[in-house]
Amino acid sequence: MPKLDSARRLPSKVKRLIKNEIRTFWQNYPIQNNTVLFESFSGNGMLCHPEALFRRMLDRTEFSDFKFIWVINDFERYSRSIEDFKSDSRVKFVKYLSFEYYKALNTSKYLINNVSFPTQFVKRPGQVYVNTWHGIPLKKMGYDIEGRTSDAKNIVRNFLAADFLLSSSSSMTESMYAKAFKMENIFEGIVIEEGSPRTDRQFDTKASKEEFNLRLSKEGLAADNREVILYAPTWKGESYFSPFTDASALQQIIKKLESEIDTSRFRVMLKAHQVISDVVADIPSLKNNVIPNSVPTNVALGAASYLITDYSSIFFDFLPTKRPILFYIPDLLDYREYRDLYLEPEDLPGPVSQNADDLITSLREAISSSDLSASLNPQHETLSQMYTVKDDGNVCDRVIDAIFGDKISFYENRRLNATSKIKLLIYVGGMIPNGITTSALNLLDNIDYEKYDVTVLCPFSSNETQQRSFRQVNNKARLIFRFGTFNGRYIDNFLRLRILKNGSSSFGASFKSQKKLWKREWHRCFGGARFDHMIDFSGYTSFWGTLFLHGPAESRAIWMHNDLAADAHRSIAGNMPLKSGLFSTFSLYPKFDKLVSVSQGLAEINALSLEKWTDRSKFTWASNTINAEKIRTMAQIADNEPGVLVHSDRATRSRNMGNLVTAIIDQTNALRETPGDLDTVVGASPTFFTFFSAGRLSPEKNHTRLIEAFREVHEKNPQTRLVIAGDGPLRDELQAKITQLGLSESAKLVGHTSNPYRLMANSDVFVLSSDYEGQPMVLLEALVLGLPVITTSFGSVKGALPPNVGTIVDKNVDSLANAMYRHTVENVAYEPFDAMEYNERAMNEFYRIFDQDN
Repeated sequence: MPKLDSARRLPSKVKRLIKNEIRTFWQNYPIQNNTVLFESFSGNGMLCHPEALFRRMLDRTEFSDFKFIWVINDFERYSRSIEDFKSDSRVKFVKYLSFEYYKALNTSKYLINNVSFPTQFVKRPGQVYVNTWHGIPLKKMGYDIEGRTSDAKNIVRNFLAADFLLSSSSSMTESMYAKAFKMENIFEGIVIEEGSPRTDRQFDTKASKEEFNLRLSKEGLAADNREVILYAPTWKGESYFSPFTDASALQQIIKKLESEIDTSRFRVMLKAHQVISDVVADIPSLKNNVIPNSVPTNVALGAASYLITDYSSIFFDFLPTKRPILFYIPDLLDYREYRDLYLEPEDLPGPVSQNADDLITSLREAISSSDLSASLNPQHETLSQMYTVKDDGNVCDRVIDAIFGDKISFYENRRLNATSKIKLLIYVGGMIPNGITTSALNLLDNIDYEKYDVTVLCPFSSNETQQRSFRQVNNKARLIFRFGTFNGRYIDNFLRLRILKNGSSSFGASFKSQKKLWKREWHRCFGGARFDHMIDFSGYTSFWGTLFLHGPAESRAIWMHNDLAADAHRSIAGNMPLKSGLFSTFSLYPKFDKLVSVSQGLAEINALSLEKWTDRSKFTWASNTINAEKIRTMAQIADNEPGVLVHSDRATRSRNMGNLVTAIIDQTNALRETPGDLDTVVGASPTFFTFFSAGRLSPEKNHTRLIEAFREVHEKNPQTRLVIAGDGPLRDELQAKITQLGLSESAKLVGHTSNPYRLMANSDVFVLSSDYEGQPMVLLEALVLGLPVITTSFGSVKGALPPNVGTIVDKNVDSLANAMYRHTVENVAYEPFDAMEYNERAMNEFYRIFDQDN
C-alpha cells in the first residue's frame, strides 16, 4: 500500500518539481526594463487601480515602447477584455499560475498588484513592486481582526516586498498600513498618498455613462438613458465556493427595490462581488440587472445617481461625486461577531437601514430631494476630507509620474520606518505547548514596547493547538508567519538539506548557490524589512539560525534553554534524536554574536561544555520571565498581596484536585485501566496531601526517580498522592513503573493539559526530579501560586530559583523522598517570592544583551 500511495503522488511531485525548476530558471533571466505586469484579484479580471493605471499609461506617449502584461485566470470568461486589445502589440495576456505567468512575474521590471502575489513570489533586485491595494477599509483588516492574524500572512509578506504602497490619504495610511497591517517601523518603501487611481473616470459623468452603456451592449445587455441606482454589496456568503448563499438574498432585494420605484425613470443595477457575479448573472430574473465583472466598478459609479451598499468600502470611491449613499445592513450584529467595522453606523455618510422597508423610505427621500448635495449628511463631507480629498480626476497621472517619472518628491508621500524604536526579530519556535513557548509568550508580555518594535516569527500551522498559541502572542508585537518553501533548483535544495543535517561547516556550505538560495528565501519571507537584532529564541534547529544569518541586522543571538551538550547526547531507546540537529546548530555559533542561556548557572555549564564550538566570551544569560497575572487568572485564584496565594482549606483542595484529575483523564482517554478520581479510589480525606509535577515525559526529567521517591513517602503516609502532568516518549514505561510499584490508585499520569495551573493550585507541593534543566518555568509558576517547591540539584538550579526559595536536594531517591515526606509533617518556611521584582531583574538581563556598551 505505501508503494501504491507513493506512485499516486508521483505525478504531482514531478509537476511541482518541474514548476519549481522553471520558476528558478526565470529568476536568473535578465529583467525586461520596459515591461509592466498588472494583476488584480489573482487574475479575476482587468479591474481596480491596476486597470486605471494601465489605461492611462496606454494613452501617454512616453510609454509607447513599453510592453504591458495582464494576468487573467480564465481566458474564456474574460475573452471580451482580451478581444479589446488584440490589435495592440504592446498588450499581452498570461494565465494565472501558468509557466508564462512565472516568466512574466520574474522578468518584468514593474509589478503592479491590488492584492498579493502567490506564496512563492520573491521580488528580484532591480524589480519595482507597486501594491495599490483595492480600497479604503471599512471592515477591520489585518491584525485588527481578532484571532485571525494568519489570514493576512501573505498580504503582510507582499507589503514588505513592495517598493510603493498606494494610499488615498494620510488617514488611510495611518489606519490601514501603519496600524491594521503593522507596517509602521518595518516597511522600508514609500507610501504614495495621492488618492485612488480608479476614481479618475468618475469625474466625467457623461463619458462614464457612455462607456457604461457601451460595455453593457458589448455584453449583450440592454442599455438606456434611465438613471442608475447602483446596488453594490460586499461578499457575505459562508464560502467563496458556495456563492448561492449570497445570490438568493441579492435577488430578493433587487426585486423589492424595483417594485417600489418608478422604473420608467430608474433602473436598479447590481454590481456583485467578483466571486459571485457570474452566478447571479445566470439567474434569469436578474440577467438585465447584473453588471458583468468585466465592467470596471468605477465606470458604474460614474454612471450612477445613487449608491446602495453595506459593508463595502466602495462608498469611499463614491464620496467625491457628492451623490447620495444609502446603507442597507440587515445583519449588522451578526456581521460584527464575524468581522467588525471601523466606523459606527452613525458615522456612515448616509442613512442606515436594517430592513427593506426602511431602505425604500430612505431611497424615496433621496430621490425627492431637489438638491442632491444639500441632502447629504455631515459625515459625507467629514469622510471626504479625511479619505478622498485627493480624488480629483488626475490621480493616475500623479501616481505614474511618481513611480515611472521618478518624481516622488513632488507628491505626497510617507515613510513608515522613521521611529527611534529598536527593531527586534524573534523566532519563538513552533509554538507547541512546552516551556520554550511559555517562556516566549511571557517575554512578549514583559517587553517595553515604547522602546522596542517587536516582530515575532513562527512557522505557520493550522493545528488548533498552535493556533491557540498564536492567539496568545501579545498584540503589541507583530506576528509574521513563514509558509511556502524555497525557490531554487532541486540540486541546491538537496544540498541545503544535507548541510542543515551535517552542519554549516560541512562540504558545500560556502557554495555561492547556497548563499543565493538562503538570501532569496530571506527576501521571500521579509521583503525589504531590516532589523536591529535577531533572536533565535528556540535554539534547537539550525534552519532558523541559518535563515537569520542571511538577513541584515546589527547583531544575532541564539537562546539556550537547557544544558545543550547533555540534550545532544540524550538517549531514548538507544537513539539520540537531538544530536544531529543540535550539532548542526552548534556549528552556527561562531557566526552569532551572543549565545544566551536562561540563567547564569546554565550559561556557565554551556560555556564549559560547548567551548570547542566557539569563543567562551559569547556566552551570556537572560533569565526567563513570568506572567503572574495570567497564571493566577488561569488558576482561578485571587491573591490579597503580591506573591501571596489565598489557599482554600485542604479538604476543598483535595476535592478539587480529584475532580480535575478525573476531568483530564476522561478528556484525554488516558489511564482507562484505573478510571475515577483520586478521592474515590483512595478515599476522600481532609488530610490528603498532593504532590504535583509537570514536564515532558523524557529521560532528563527522571520521573522514575520521582515515582520511586513517592513510593517511599506513600508507605509512610498512605494519605498522599502524586499527579504528573505532561506527555512524552516514556509515558508507557512510567505507567508500567507505577503499576509495578503498586501505586496505580495513588499516582496518576494525566497527560498534557492546556491549563496545568488549576492542578498546581490545588496541590500541596510541587516536585521536580530532573537530571539537568535550563530554567524550568514550572518552578517559577509554582512559586507564583504560593506552592512550596522541591527540586533536585541539577547543574543550573541556583540560577533557576531565587535565593532561599524552595528545597534543593541531591539527585537520588532517598534525598528526594526525605524532602517530600518532611513537607507532609511540617510547614517548611521559605522566603516570599516577589514576582514583580523578579521580572524586573530578568528583563534588565534581557535588555543588557542588546546594550551596545556591553
